[in-house]
Amino acid sequence: MKILAVDTALGACSAALLEDDRVLAHIFEPMERGHAERLAPMVDETMKQACVEFAALDRLAVTVGPGTFTGQRVGLAFMRGLRLALHVPLTGVTTLEAMAMAAMAKTGSPKAAAIHDARRAEAYLLLRDGETVVQPPMVLPFADAVARIAAFGPCALAGTGAASAHEKLSGDFALSAIRQPDALWVARLAQKYPAPMEAPGPLYLRAPDAKLPGGRSIGQASESEPSAVRPNKKALFEIEAFDPAADTAPLAALHAACFPDAWDAAWLRTTLAMPGAFAFHDRDGFVVARVASDEAEILTLAVAPAARGKGLGRALLRAAIAEAQSRGAKAIFLEVGRDNPAALALYAGLRFANVGSRKGYYGGRDALVLRLSLPADLP
Repeated sequence: MKILAVDTALGACSAALLEDDRVLAHIFEPMERGHAERLAPMVDETMKQACVEFAALDRLAVTVGPGTFTGQRVGLAFMRGLRLALHVPLTGVTTLEAMAMAAMAKTGSPKAAAIHDARRAEAYLLLRDGETVVQPPMVLPFADAVARIAAFGPCALAGTGAASAHEKLSGDFALSAIRQPDALWVARLAQKYPAPMEAPGPLYLRAPDAKLPGGRSIGQASESEPSAVRPNKKALFEIEAFDPAADTAPLAALHAACFPDAWDAAWLRTTLAMPGAFAFHDRDGFVVARVASDEAEILTLAVAPAARGKGLGRALLRAAIAEAQSRGAKAIFLEVGRDNPAALALYAGLRFANVGSRKGYYGGRDALVLRLSLPADLP
């Protein structure tokens, strides 16, 4: 089985191509920024090093998190597009499991703890004993994470929090050199899993916790906010917040009318259940977005073909932008096809700026990454 794996979720960018147990090509580069620009060329270099065509791949794999909001989006978006283009399964692997697996192999320890700095005096933690994950990924105070490792017993330590944890633990704990996940171990783990039927989604362990000026809680809008970034409540459209517990079948039907690679009702339910996710809808369209920390993303915008050109897409975006701002977002991102002039005109009219591109993002079609700073003075 030939499997291509990538990782962009934390402080590195990597790609690996394996055929069963044999490594055909492997590139690993530490980096804090620039994953989106580096990933596509890195994958191309990996395939060329191995002299393998994309059509020969049997499986794909990608890290799903935990990680940075932007980093997780980069790898998942790229590999989900490749999955659609190649019609091969895509397996999701957590960053912590990949690090734990690597640490066990490097140190010879039968057990491992992946402890990674999550900032705010917290850590991401996973505990692995042989082939069993005894503690799935979680986020908790750093001191509590160290206490859990101590109770777990002597093991290999991996992640950016490993050195600090090692200082607080006994000498029976082995400090590995593994600080970041690597696509090589993502591929090796994915080979052990059955082929999934659906594409993986991101793993977010922490809901957004930013505060708004004036001490208001996230999600609590102010009547004094500029009208330019608040939903238009006039009778032009009947835009309402979508209840995540409601039936998503009508949204799925709308999505199917708009896109060839439509989201089904189950995927929409999964997406809306993610921390920070929200949606607004009208009988002819809907928008789904998510806020994590101080960044937001438009995940999808769908307007029925017969309802286009009447301002519904703009109204839905305004509602999403207002909600993202009320939840503390400082910027909102989205991807749009380079060959979609109507959508590009819509986003340009709302002053989104082009900040990057993704080659082959939409089943072989290139996409642009757009960004809008918040608060926004919308026209």
